[in-house]
Amino acid sequence: MEASKKAMYLKALHNGVSVATGCTEPVAVAFAVATCAEQLGHEEPAKIAVRVSMNIMKNAIAVIVPGTGKPGLPVAAAVGYLFGDPSKGMKVIPEIPAAGVKQVADLACSGKIHVSLADVKDKLYVQVKVTTVSGNIAEVYIAADHTNIYCIKKNGAVVFEKDRPAVDSLADWELFMQQGRLQEIWDLATTAPSEKLKFIKLAQVDNMALAKEGLSHDYGMRVGRAMNNPQSLGYDNSLLNRLVSYTAAASDARMGGAQLPAVTNSGSGNQGITATVPVCVVAKAQRASDEQLIRALALSLSHLTAIYVHSFLPILSAYCATHAAAMGAATGIAYLLSDDIEVAGRAIKNMIGDAAGMVCDGAGCSCAIKVATSVQTMFKAVNLALQGVTIPGTNGLVSNSVDETIRGLGELTRSGLAASDPVILKIMMGKEECK
Repeated sequence: MEASKKAMYLKALHNGVSVATGCTEPVAVAFAVATCAEQLGHEEPAKIAVRVSMNIMKNAIAVIVPGTGKPGLPVAAAVGYLFGDPSKGMKVIPEIPAAGVKQVADLACSGKIHVSLADVKDKLYVQVKVTTVSGNIAEVYIAADHTNIYCIKKNGAVVFEKDRPAVDSLADWELFMQQGRLQEIWDLATTAPSEKLKFIKLAQVDNMALAKEGLSHDYGMRVGRAMNNPQSLGYDNSLLNRLVSYTAAASDARMGGAQLPAVTNSGSGNQGITATVPVCVVAKAQRASDEQLIRALALSLSHLTAIYVHSFLPILSAYCATHAAAMGAATGIAYLLSDDIEVAGRAIKNMIGDAAGMVCDGAGCSCAIKVATSVQTMFKAVNLALQGVTIPGTNGLVSNSVDETIRGLGELTRSGLAASDPVILKIMMGKEECK
């Protein structure tokens, strides 16, 4: 592979991995509000107006904001204004002191924070306008990426501005990944100097810490902890149960408000968890070397496979992309168990042909169940692939080529599921408890 291609794959690897504290959609709002607060010198706010795209709204109604025990964008906005540090990016939400929890709740329920849908076509869009008691005003606009501010205004004057991203715009490395091939990704991740991939160890440290947290405490629906309970129905200490319970537990903790960071995949902590934790569990079971684990993670979380699959998907959509992230985990596990790209390809095709339509109905504690489902699907797909079993290219979304199969999943998600989001949000917003 020529040097320019290697460089772009490594760029995708670094850009596809980031660290976030809390669900990334509420975090984007907290980041925008914190930026306004910084512009205003944290003067007392009189009104905080938040306008967001449909997908941001969908992913913020039910998810717990770290350290608060409460869900919703008013809570995220209150945390951002009172305690947020915009210099930390996706780690904008700090550890909130006990006294601060009441401050957040008071501001969130004060009537000063107004949240509404923005009339935009963007999947990811945040617009915040803060007016202080003294009459000063700050505005922040974000699009295309959770921390991609394209305009800041103070009292009507532009403080910072760059071109507004076009709807569905992609960075150069994302466009490059759409021209990629699984074989190239495999070759790079298995042959690149290990020092270029070592940064991916952070995924193991942070995401396994979330798994431990979720297994030790009752977050959200405590899906992982319940499945890891020896007294539960049908419990066993099999590899499958460890894969599912550890990964779900990490999601429980993250969506349940744990003040621990997650290493993300394509802007999502749950995707990062799904692509990381199963690989780490299998690596431990196999007594894999540190270098083998790093290379396996480079194939899964650190994408390259997970980010390759996600490059064909909208940044936010009606498709639960933990399923795509689990394809990355399948590739990393195939490397650990067989060191055979054909096994990885069969596993991906089995997953796309089996459960490609899992719908994202917003972020919340139920995400842990979807994470568990994605891992179970992945385990079944890898198990069959190791035995040479794969869905034939004549069936449904599956093509003879794994790369064409991945592209077909992207087309289904972008075109076939596009009408689902408005229906899902209408149902969510129509519930009495959301009013």
